[in-house]
Amino acid sequence: MKILKKFTTSVLIISLLLSCLCLTPAFSAGKLSYEFKGDEKDRAGFAEGEITLSSVPSGEYNLYWANDKNALDGFYEIATLKVPDDASFSFKDHNAIPADATKLIACSGNNTSVNSADAVFDIPKNKQLKYKSKDANYTFMNYSDIHIDRAKSKYYKFSELHFKKALETAANRKADFIITAGDNVTNAEGPGAEFDKYQEILADSDYTGYIYEGSGNHELRTGNKETLLNTFISATGLNGDEETISKNKPYYTFKEPKTGDLFIFMSLEYLYSPDEGDEFSSEQLDWLEKLLEKNYGKNRNIYLIQHALIEGYGAGDDEDNYYTVPLNPEYESTIRFRDIISKYPELIWISGHTHIALKYGYNYSNMNDTSCNMIHDSSVCCPTLLNYNSHNLSYAAATDEDKKDMSEGYYVQVFDDASIFYGENLYYDKIYPNSTFIVEGCRKTYDDLPKNGLRILPSKGFIFGTNDDIISYVEQVFTLPKSLNCKDVTDKDISELCEKSKKLLNDMYTFSSYDNYVNLKKAVKAASSADDKSRTYAELSSAYLEVLKYTRQGNITVYFTNTKNWENVYAKLFSSKSNNGEKGEKMTYVGEDSENNKIYKIDLNYHKYNQVIFTDGTDEHVSETQTFSGENNKLYYLNGNDPTSPYYVYVRDYEG
Repeated sequence: MKILKKFTTSVLIISLLLSCLCLTPAFSAGKLSYEFKGDEKDRAGFAEGEITLSSVPSGEYNLYWANDKNALDGFYEIATLKVPDDASFSFKDHNAIPADATKLIACSGNNTSVNSADAVFDIPKNKQLKYKSKDANYTFMNYSDIHIDRAKSKYYKFSELHFKKALETAANRKADFIITAGDNVTNAEGPGAEFDKYQEILADSDYTGYIYEGSGNHELRTGNKETLLNTFISATGLNGDEETISKNKPYYTFKEPKTGDLFIFMSLEYLYSPDEGDEFSSEQLDWLEKLLEKNYGKNRNIYLIQHALIEGYGAGDDEDNYYTVPLNPEYESTIRFRDIISKYPELIWISGHTHIALKYGYNYSNMNDTSCNMIHDSSVCCPTLLNYNSHNLSYAAATDEDKKDMSEGYYVQVFDDASIFYGENLYYDKIYPNSTFIVEGCRKTYDDLPKNGLRILPSKGFIFGTNDDIISYVEQVFTLPKSLNCKDVTDKDISELCEKSKKLLNDMYTFSSYDNYVNLKKAVKAASSADDKSRTYAELSSAYLEVLKYTRQGNITVYFTNTKNWENVYAKLFSSKSNNGEKGEKMTYVGEDSENNKIYKIDLNYHKYNQVIFTDGTDEHVSETQTFSGENNKLYYLNGNDPTSPYYVYVRDYEG
């Protein structure tokens, strides 16, 4: 009996020991060393340095950023190390340690937990950022070269798919807004239909934040440059009311409402090929210089969005110059632009244009501390690949099915003292650690103002029963299926109003107030999950009517000077959604000018039509297509100043 008891006791002790061993985390025998380098080696968030893996069996190991438990979710591996032949990896200048990273781990196989890692490096406290992703003051998506393409033979086969995916990524990340660095459309056969499609995709997306567009060289590709720039202004939705449009300036600014950070959007103004001449007017450069003088050093970050890089200068280019049409450094406007930005080392200039894939590492530079911070974007529609044999960039991703999952941009987190640009595959919503950059912030404190949210417009309350003018307007243009107090609202009522709202968003992006446009998108999204039907219907109706008001604007008169002496003059009006008949409408005779040319006019609404072709009522005499500026009293001269095109149209203001 004693022997049996001793045996039983021994078994229990052994079992307890084994169970304890099972509960103990696995010990990582491997060693990861990390030597931080560069001018910022002692600063939090700066990853520059060399990482080496040792004391592990020969084989392949994936390197990951991790928190205390697992590799960071939504990140690709940093690198694959091959022991013993290639067991080290180096981060470059201004590469970033992500906001949520506390460790670096090396893993064989598919294991990505800290406990199962083959080697673990604890990031020193002084190198960890003092904040997490949730602490960001605001976030935005940084896109470029979207290239919506409506040509008969598309250059960019997947551009619409990729824009949808990019908006989906923005919605998933709950980005506060999106900025684009130009080439929003391809403009192979005129930008009108492409911007219509751009707006349609945006309206149909789940993304409800703001989007601010920059203008690139493709916005200037096909047609008269003044008309094209005006098309960009009127089509991109940034408070595109008559006052904004009448200024006819494609460059503008906005301030982030919570922090006061300034975003400056420049525009190429003259040429489709930026290497062939000056691209910026003196007026635009004066404007830029005054903005920087006024706002730099005032406790705010300043982001400059300007599409085209400079040859041999900064991010996006390299000493071998694979890209053939950058800004030419010998032209006066390029020289002045470069001189301006070099005076402001904390400025962040965001460019696009080359499409060059993030993996090549040409995406950050400050010219060895002699210029501003330069971040170069890849492309939403088609990242380009280096072709070493022919020394150029390959656009294979534009049409190759096996490359249609190539779509790139940045997810940006802005903290009190730094901005982190996470280079990302937008198709899969996954971050490239090697293409993630940190830039020191100019702002140390900020006023904690409330974020923009769903608002009831007008701000004093529901429109129903509170304002006789608005009720009168409601009765004229919109019939509510319920009473003005929104009683007894059903799911069907809300569903029908959501459908009307979606159609309005699709049709009315151009020339509508951007605040009201975004507010309606938020109201539509909120309506899908709201419990209080009456309140939901009231809020949705309010937002709907605020956008609908803009349909009452937009009536303009267009004049035509008949320099070809056509017997009759017709105007064929159209957009991608509607037209005024196969033949168009006969224009009304007004009188004669001082040269005895007959002048005709037509009244139209530029919300419904955005382009015109003038004819004599037959197919023999047909002018080129013109895009409306949205301005009243616009005069069109037939064959104004191009003898090579018999029916070219020249545009100017009508002077009576």
